[in-house]
Amino acid sequence: MAHPVPTCSPRHRPALKLVKTQNLPREQWLQVRQGGIGSSDAAAAVGLNPYQSALELWMEKSGRATNPPDMDPRDDLQPDESPMYWGTLLEPIVAAHYTRRTGHRVRRINAVLQHPDHPWMRANIDREVIGAPDVQLLECKTAGLQGSWLWRDGVPEYVQLQVQHQLAVTGKQAADVAVLLGGQELQIYRIHRDDTLIAHLIDLERTFWGYVERDEQPPADGSDSADRALRVLYPRDSGATLDLSKDLVMSAVFSDLVAVRQTLATQTA
Repeated sequence: MAHPVPTCSPRHRPALKLVKTQNLPREQWLQVRQGGIGSSDAAAAVGLNPYQSALELWMEKSGRATNPPDMDPRDDLQPDESPMYWGTLLEPIVAAHYTRRTGHRVRRINAVLQHPDHPWMRANIDREVIGAPDVQLLECKTAGLQGSWLWRDGVPEYVQLQVQHQLAVTGKQAADVAVLLGGQELQIYRIHRDDTLIAHLIDLERTFWGYVERDEQPPADGSDSADRALRVLYPRDSGATLDLSKDLVMSAVFSDLVAVRQTLATQTA
């Protein structure tokens, strides 16, 4: 049974505690994750995650994914070269240095939270900020040498959407994002609740979740993630062919592709 989480804005209803995560078996946690859109899923669900497409996320939520999501540092079978592995492992260190830098006390929630009106909208919060009037949540991030460039202009878009999703679920007004760059530089950013953006985000996430509920494949984009998903969905050529010679749009796309290939061939010759 879901229980309300207190201390949110009077204008917004508090989140519900869907399930406690402390000592929750991994298989059960994966089932809970599969049953809704989590905050780390938000950008992928609306097609704005540079690492995962909506199609690959749909495969995960519909039970078609070949690999389980997320890394657990307690799992010896997970590769220790994974950025997600190290991000989870270093999360307590980032949180501790956030407290040292800001003076804000933080604590774990140890629960999957659920939006009071949209049950498919869920969130795992890294830390709750205690006793600070201007900020209520903390999101901990790490970025290696290759990923640090995404932070050169501030919080990347996909992380902003993750945090707005968290604010939507919890009813809170602001969150801090603490990111450890290159293992030695801690930066802290403040993200305020944007109700206009949240309303649009909920509409787009609802559209994505409709694909899951109908077991209908969402459109593929041109990302590597979508390419991986399509190769899993369609591992063999069916032998069927399509005649698109009379399709003006596809003919133009094919002409552009040929031109790009010729340009690349010239530059690499």
